[in-house]
Amino acid sequence: MTRSNILSFLCGAAAVLAVTMVVGQSRAQAPNHVYELRVYHANPGKLDAVNARFRDHTDEIFKKHGIKSIGYFMPEDQKLNEFIYVVDHKSKEDADKNWKAFQADPEWIKVRDASEANGKLVDHVDSTYMDPTTYSKMK
Repeated sequence: MTRSNILSFLCGAAAVLAVTMVVGQSRAQAPNHVYELRVYHANPGKLDAVNARFRDHTDEIFKKHGIKSIGYFMPEDQKLNEFIYVVDHKSKEDADKNWKAFQADPEWIKVRDASEANGKLVDHVDSTYMDPTTYSKMK
């Protein structure tokens, strides 16, 4: 085996390794889903009504629009007056499309209006979109 054969082999191996590493990194950075953390800051005295609206109506309406519920949570410190949940979308673009369809859904509008007959339930919502890490159990 000549020196040029060995050098060619090593260059080829290095190129294959480099391509493998780049492809592996791009796959790790492109999650299968985007998760959304939402925190509802309920108006005073309205937290139970927010909880009831989700339990009795909202979760089912989410399903119609591709919004997959991961979990709903209440802070241990009830003074925070927050309702917290996590949902799963196929992508950020799908999330935007899903929320737009949900907001326009006549069933949702009817439920929202009925639940807010005695005043708005939520002061404001914080939303954070999250991608899973490469070592996350949720992908």
